[in-house]
Formats: sequence, structure tokens, C-alpha cells
Amino acid sequence: MLTPQDIQLELTENALRQIQLIQQHDYTLEGLHFRIKIGGKGCGGFTYETGFSAPLPDDLVLTVQGTTIFMDPFTAHYTQKGQLDYKIEKDEEGFVVENFAGDRYKGKFFKDETMVPKWETK
Repeated sequence: MLTPQDIQLELTENALRQIQLIQQHDYTLEGLHFRIKIGGKGCGGFTYETGFSAPLPDDLVLTVQGTTIFMDPFTAHYTQKGQLDYKIEKDEEGFVVENFAGDRYKGKFFKDETMVPKWETK
């Protein structure tokens, strides 16, 4: 089972500043923290969702540069080393998750059972 110490997540200055800005100015987020979640998988690898939420019972709670970040065990397993950035480009703006091992999870990698986590059943 992974622990928060197993996750190596970097926050860029832009990501950190944007998370803090949102938390300071959106009263509806009081008591909530930033979450990174795998949202889907295609041939090119995983897609990620980001946002603010309350903790879930099995979350890994990370503290990165003084900022609390939640990850569910599935996301944590496949995103053990990565970077969170906030990009502003021509017509797009938002958080971007770069998984440093993302190339391993393209195509039908899950057919190799050694790459699939062994989940504990309760």
C-alpha cells in the first residue's frame, strides 16, 4: 500500500500561486483542498481531472510546498512521480498534470498483470 511519502509531486510556481489564489478568493471552497484524479484512459495514456474537494476515507493526503493535495489510491499508484502546472495559453487555461512515468501507461499496458496494482480487499 502506498503512503504519501511514496509520491513525488512537484508544483510549479504557477500551480501553487493559482491554487492559493482560488482558495483565498472562493468562499465556497472553505474546508476543501486540491485533488488530482485520473479521469480516464485512452491509447495515449491517462487523462487527469483537478479540482477542490473534501477528503475521502482512502485518500492519500499529500503536503506539497505547504499545500494539501488529495489523491485516491488508484491515481497515486499510477502517478507516483509527476508535476502539477498551471498553464495559460492562447485560448486555454488550466491545471496540467505531467506524469513522469506516463509513457508506461499508453496502449493496453493493463494486460501485463505486473503493471496492475494488487488491491487489498476488505
